[in-house]
Amino acid sequence: MFAPQPSPDPATQLLLVEDNRAQAAMMERMLEDGSIGFDVVHVETLGAAKDFLGGSRVACVVLDLTLPDAARLDGLMEIKNVAPEAPVVVVTADDDAARGVKAVQAGAQDYLIKGSMDSAQLCRAVRYSIERGRSELLLAHRALHDALTGLPNRMLLLDRLGYALAQSEREDSSVAIFFLDLDAFKGVNDRLGHMAGDALLRGIAGRLLAWVRPGDTVSRFGGDEFTVLVREVSGPEEAAQIAERLTEAVRSPLSVEGEEISLTPSIGVALDRGIHKPEELIERADRAMYSAKRRGDTNYEISANA
Repeated sequence: MFAPQPSPDPATQLLLVEDNRAQAAMMERMLEDGSIGFDVVHVETLGAAKDFLGGSRVACVVLDLTLPDAARLDGLMEIKNVAPEAPVVVVTADDDAARGVKAVQAGAQDYLIKGSMDSAQLCRAVRYSIERGRSELLLAHRALHDALTGLPNRMLLLDRLGYALAQSEREDSSVAIFFLDLDAFKGVNDRLGHMAGDALLRGIAGRLLAWVRPGDTVSRFGGDEFTVLVREVSGPEEAAQIAERLTEAVRSPLSVEGEEISLTPSIGVALDRGIHKPEELIERADRAMYSAKRRGDTNYEISANA
């Protein structure tokens, strides 16, 4: 069983951003002649393109770099801000090849020179750009997600936690990190084998995902360690209630290799009281988890700084 990957973009529209109507009509004919297979939507300004992208997904954007409301590469940057996953083919004037190269360096998938492109070149650039965009999205997903469970990895957790800490400071709210380690997991791995252990980790990941609210983040930190980032936690009392619910979610038996397995997590909890660095909050939760594991009278501990 493989970890989930981003699905191919189902969009069937191609957005053509070109203020010259004659040039736009010519490119539409080129795309039609090349049987590109997408419905072409034409707009004449960057503003109209941003409005369209704000409410629709597109397979590709063909973008003129010279627009009445965008200078130099500003149009490309605005398009990437509104629709970062949309592949972009830029078209530029005959004497402007250098700008096309700069556009590719800035995030476009390809560029074409208006006076020298034909139907085959335009359609090939669109198709290749879509494939490149999908490949880049897949690579980005793999870089930020755990291969076994599909959960966010440590790098993505740090990014989301940094954003959550900044937001909580602005809004005078609190976030909490729950650091979970699966007690006795090594024994299951040794007894039933690594494939069974992997299946158990995927099952635990699914349980945690089913529990959290939208906006919270479950990540696999490594080995048999998971973290749960929870926003808007009122204080230690609510954090304790959450730790108890997480315990029940993990402890509920899972069927692996025909055997019902129940594991108890050791959980460390840290709230962002005066903490502004993601690494520090995670470190405190980690220390609290090891303290809970050593004590043995309860399976969770809340950091004394909470």
